[in-house]
Amino acid sequence: MSDQDYEQERQGGEADAGPPATDPPDDMSIKIAQLKKLTELKDQGVLTDAEFQAEKRKLLES
Repeated sequence: MSDQDYEQERQGGEADAGPPATDPPDDMSIKIAQLKKLTELKDQGVLTDAEFQAEKRKLLES
């Protein structure tokens, strides 16, 4: 067994396991991103204020 193999085994596994897995976004993070997108659409004139308010209400109530 080489020194590298020994060290890898001693550390409990793969020497190059890659970056740690990230958690999937939680519900609040998704809602925040959607609110930001709605705000951008309103600022660009794609949504009226009334449409923005209605969509925001639906999003926050879900």
